[in-house]
Amino acid sequence: MSAKRLATTIAAALAFLAGGAAHSAPPAKPRGPTAAEFAALRQKVEEQNELIMRLTQLEGQHYEFLLKLLQNTRPGSAPIALPNPPPALPPSSPSPSSSSSSITLSSPPPAVDTSRKLATISGHVDVKGKPWGPVVVYVDNVKEPAIERSVEIVQKDRSFVPNVMVVQKGTRVSFPNSDPFLHNVFSPSPTSPFDLGSYRQGEKAGAVRLFNPGVVEVLCNMHAKMRANILVVPNRHYVKVGSDGSFRLDNVPLGTRQVVVWTPDAKPVTESVALTPAGASVKVALQVEPAPPPLDKMGKPRPTYRQEE
Repeated sequence: MSAKRLATTIAAALAFLAGGAAHSAPPAKPRGPTAAEFAALRQKVEEQNELIMRLTQLEGQHYEFLLKLLQNTRPGSAPIALPNPPPALPPSSPSPSSSSSSITLSSPPPAVDTSRKLATISGHVDVKGKPWGPVVVYVDNVKEPAIERSVEIVQKDRSFVPNVMVVQKGTRVSFPNSDPFLHNVFSPSPTSPFDLGSYRQGEKAGAVRLFNPGVVEVLCNMHAKMRANILVVPNRHYVKVGSDGSFRLDNVPLGTRQVVVWTPDAKPVTESVALTPAGASVKVALQVEPAPPPLDKMGKPRPTYRQEE
């Protein structure tokens, strides 16, 4: 082999080896973040940590608020079941002129919460006329959520038992039939009108949930003497007036409060009071009027009593 040809062969071999080495070289390592990119990333992480801390603080404040609300809520009157529910007051004694009158009214004991600004409203109610039910005082303009509670008014011996009831808004009232004949429970009241239809003893009781504060008159379209009154109050700040006309409402939030006084067959009376830490007092006169004539579901007069079975 000539020298020139040998040099050409060696050059070709070296070129081949160089090309193979280039193809077999490992890939370059990925480039790490620059100092500027690392600083920007660190700032974003710090901002996210600060946001998480603020959200955690807000959640803690929310939890403390709910805890205080639960501690200040009277048992049996809130949408959350709490221990030691208050005992219901015994039914009031019926008047001699109305021996069938039956009353249900629960008055929860006051709850003490020093974290809120609360005070007492006391006073006296002068009732003119002859009441056949309790006299009730409640605070109208304190907002509270509707409660989850169920109560019954039984249809028995052509009467509603009890025939007067005070409930907080959100209460579900059912009307089981205990008589061996049909009843038709309805209400013409503008705040909560309803018609539960007719059903027999043992059948599923008609029920209605009452959300609108005010007086709900309950009647039977088949028996004119059947009559009941349900007072729907907007919150837990209500109390039954004593036999001497006095009342006391504890733990009412401070401010201008609308105090309402009611008894069956009397137009509710509202008094505005400025409740300060020293408390407030009010005197109210209530006039009981004769009961209006019974009407049917169409709003038409009907006989005083019909024994339809």
